[in-house]
Amino acid sequence: MAEFSNQTQTRQQRLWLELGALALRRWDLRADSMRLISYGSKAVIHVTAAGADFVLRLHLPERVNVRWLRSELTWLSTIRRGTDLLAPFPISAQVDGGEQSLIELRHDCLPPPAFAYAALFEFIEGELKSARDLRPVDVFRIGEYLGMLHTIGQFSPPAEFDRPGLHWEGLFGDDSPYASPTESDLIGDEQFAILAALREKLRRALSSAVSKDNAAGLIHADLLAKNIVFREPAIAALDFEFCGWGYFLYDLAPLLWQLKGERAADYSELKEAIWTGYTSVRPVAESDRELLEPFIAARQYASVRWLLANLGNPSVKQVASSLIAERCEELKVFLETGILRRSTPTL
Repeated sequence: MAEFSNQTQTRQQRLWLELGALALRRWDLRADSMRLISYGSKAVIHVTAAGADFVLRLHLPERVNVRWLRSELTWLSTIRRGTDLLAPFPISAQVDGGEQSLIELRHDCLPPPAFAYAALFEFIEGELKSARDLRPVDVFRIGEYLGMLHTIGQFSPPAEFDRPGLHWEGLFGDDSPYASPTESDLIGDEQFAILAALREKLRRALSSAVSKDNAAGLIHADLLAKNIVFREPAIAALDFEFCGWGYFLYDLAPLLWQLKGERAADYSELKEAIWTGYTSVRPVAESDRELLEPFIAARQYASVRWLLANLGNPSVKQVASSLIAERCEELKVFLETGILRRSTPTL
């Protein structure tokens, strides 16, 4: 068959749902309904089965580091069992007489080695809000959540625990979780020069963060509005796929980056709200606010790499070229002014 990523959008969606139905059998579930939430480097499916809701994630082995994936599930299990923080809880399946939260799923429709990884999670009920609908009090609560994640959500991992580093090399290097093998071949000369200059500028700007005590640990690294569920009296963070060892303050950057583009009129108020919420739980030197803008630019760089890594998704491929060019122009302005001004869509 044709390579999976070269299938039409309709065919890819059908294949992911077929795989999802097959995967659920490993948890002794039969779906009453299945809805594909997203797909690209992975597929995320909302499942209703046996009177309950679940989220199923499917990964192709060539697009995921299985050690990282197992460790993500370990951290999520630790968060849910050891804290009051709400995060997706992995559900174990019975495999060869034991329990496993990650299973291998074989199917002839898949490219060699003809299997995918599957993980099933509890569905967290609550309200999803777009970035345009967030109020300052919502953003304050998000800051509080991150402050708690960076304190009570930390733990001493087992020896086999392996998550990527999201320090300078992890954000910009070849081994970054945002990297793809062919990305350098897909960038024009001018864009390449802008990104190279950005890497060097941020290397200098972020070097001060490395030397600070208690500046880094396990972070979510992708807390956009779409990955936050509002409940009472707490909120929940979703989609820990990009979690890793990184600068704590980088965890504020994804949402601030999104708000720059979608809430320019009241961005300053929202930035103050997340900072106040965060520091109410985890006190930080006021001077460290200066790190936020470089971290937001680093997030924009990561977004360019993410687009290049997800060209197999037809909806990404349609917009990637123009969007990358526009984001590089925004980064060029950041190099000149030290401020990132966004107008490009988030996706």
